[in-house]
Amino acid sequence: MRCPACDDEQLSKHGACRACGGIWLSEELVHERLARAPMFTGGGYSERHCPACDETMDEPLLFDVPIDRCAAHGMWFDKAELEQVIARANLGGWKSTPPPKPEDSLRMLIAAVGAWDRPKRS
Repeated sequence: MRCPACDDEQLSKHGACRACGGIWLSEELVHERLARAPMFTGGGYSERHCPACDETMDEPLLFDVPIDRCAAHGMWFDKAELEQVIARANLGGWKSTPPPKPEDSLRMLIAAVGAWDRPKRS
């Protein structure tokens, strides 16, 4: 799939873009992993296109963080937006940390996605 932010970059198998540090996640995964139901407010139309269907996405606020969303396929989080959403969803055990070095950002993002992709234990 093509990166919605970079246009000419391909997303990794985990949905991450190496160039801009953004990440594409299915809406089901986001709903499943957040501590509480996503809170969408306001927003408008994005100029970005869904990497799955190429339709123009919406740009709602998710816990007051502007994201790009295709209701049929998923959500695009620019660099650091996913961490902001997680923090605002009040997930226990997450602490604020200083911003990572640019060279560490992609590695940390891929590790976070890997943790989100693991099956939840009942």
